[in-house]
Amino acid sequence: MARLQSAALLAVTLAAIGCAHRGKPLAAAPAAGVRVAIDVGDHGEVAFLVPDGWKATSGEPDPPLPGSIRFEPPAGHFLLTVTPLWGPGEATEPIDLDVARLLVEAARDRALEGALEAELPLRELDGPGLPGWYYTVTDRDLVESKRTPAPDEYRCLLQGAVVAGPVVVVFSLLDDGEGPHRAQVLGLVRGASHRPAAAGPSPRASSEPTGRSHADPATWPVHGHEPLELALPGRAWSLLLDVAGWKVADPLSRLDGSGVSVIGQRGDDGLVFSASLVDAAGRKGAEACRAADWERISQLEGVGELRLQGTGEEARAWYTVKGDGEPTRHLSAWRYRDGACIHLHLSLPRATAGVEAALEQALGVARYGESL
Repeated sequence: MARLQSAALLAVTLAAIGCAHRGKPLAAAPAAGVRVAIDVGDHGEVAFLVPDGWKATSGEPDPPLPGSIRFEPPAGHFLLTVTPLWGPGEATEPIDLDVARLLVEAARDRALEGALEAELPLRELDGPGLPGWYYTVTDRDLVESKRTPAPDEYRCLLQGAVVAGPVVVVFSLLDDGEGPHRAQVLGLVRGASHRPAAAGPSPRASSEPTGRSHADPATWPVHGHEPLELALPGRAWSLLLDVAGWKVADPLSRLDGSGVSVIGQRGDDGLVFSASLVDAAGRKGAEACRAADWERISQLEGVGELRLQGTGEEARAWYTVKGDGEPTRHLSAWRYRDGACIHLHLSLPRATAGVEAALEQALGVARYGESL
């Protein structure tokens, strides 16, 4: 059986999509069309047949989380997120269905703490298509409070996982309860298809995200001496990263072209570094850029020892993440420039000598390039 990347990755991933019953409105994206695919590097691609008119938005990876795609219908109050996960084995090695079941069982057990229901039965996906499991849960606090939910709040969660060859696709549907949309969403997930990398590249739609596996540094190539450049359309500058000799994944672009991100790892001490450059969507200043991400990050399971800082034109957040392995210390720094938010994220094992000084020093790999 191929095992997924790490217990820590699974725990944080499931916490991120299994315990949050609040969603944020998606930025407008080009029409999803019929087919939207997620490139999973050496493991090929996973494609979804999406109803006309739905919006699709890719999320840049936020280590240790991999990238994902969010789908929003033109009408109706629900939101679907899909996230591909894969193991460290051979890229063509099929993942056992039991892996999907264990993932869903773990998420279900955690969801019971805030559930209105006394029991959350595990359900097997039936019918044609990919095999998998799912469960449904109602937010007890939201129901018992009897208050009117905010537009970005949802009463219910339907979560599960399906197996597509060497990939497990975790899906999370936020909604307000039973309805015909659930069958539609389950059909979308069950109807996903996997295309092996060996079959050759398929024509890419303009909305298709790109990038290697952001969960497995072993797949990342070593970067050369030239600076790595991230840029947004219409800006006379770019973000340059001096990461010569680091293992660096291919940059991952948002479906709507409003952002780009990259993740890398330094070889001598294993420091993990990621950078994202996204349209600020009306936000002004580094603290506003931080607020857009921090609410989500601070709620992830295992996050603690929180400390916020402001250093002039930069807003920072220090925090520790505890998983099944050694706790890690994290530094996130947000900057704002010309209508764009920049998020720099670094992490090292918490026990590293002078860990905070090392993380702060590593911020020096980022600088700006100006167009002449």
